[in-house]
Amino acid sequence: MGEHDPAEAARISVHAPKGLPPAMVTAYVSRCLASLPAAKAALERLDYDHVRVFGHHLKGTGGAYGIPALTEMGLLIERGAQRGETAKLRCHLSALEAYLCRLDICSD
Repeated sequence: MGEHDPAEAARISVHAPKGLPPAMVTAYVSRCLASLPAAKAALERLDYDHVRVFGHHLKGTGGAYGIPALTEMGLLIERGAQRGETAKLRCHLSALEAYLCRLDICSD
């Protein structure tokens, strides 16, 4: 696969929803990745409200961009923040980052 790291071999193809340009989905994924460091830092400060809002946003937007797995992950993050589950949230945020990094956005 040329430039890709072998650890990234299991790529995940996501199709942009009809009427939504793939570039918009790609930009959405980039914004999600860009906001992860702030969510991780908030978790380390035990700022569960910030993490909850981050999860709530994912839950509400993932499906709209054709990535229902983000809706599910967002729900887990939101609930974990509501419950103050620091260790679980670290795992959820790491899993989210790994997932986002494996996405390939396709057009139909």
